[in-house]
Amino acid sequence: MVEGDGFFRIVYEERQREVYRRRKVMYDLQNAPRAATARPEMILVTYDILRDRYECRIFYKEPRPVGGTELVSVDAVEDEITSLLSHADPNVRLAARKVEELHMLRSKASAGEPAPTRRVFYASDL
Repeated sequence: MVEGDGFFRIVYEERQREVYRRRKVMYDLQNAPRAATARPEMILVTYDILRDRYECRIFYKEPRPVGGTELVSVDAVEDEITSLLSHADPNVRLAARKVEELHMLRSKASAGEPAPTRRVFYASDL
């Protein structure tokens, strides 16, 4: 290119704008908050005596999240409950902690006292 050519300067400035635009997009993506998961409004944990299994229903405020877990079932075995604590969905992990809490409460119940078979956790308890 010729030194005094204005076209060179225009191309150079356009390339610089593109570089700055791409940097801005990249930094905006890095600084964007991670996708927020919808927090449950209520979690209902019930114990099925016949099947020796916990069922956990997760209730959300409307609108419900797309693909959000609404029901978690787990056998009343310590290892099964603990395995849910490493689940990818944070709401399933939260429900697993509440199942674990009810399981501990049931195991500590005295012989003369009936063990609870259900527990409700509201948003303030979560």
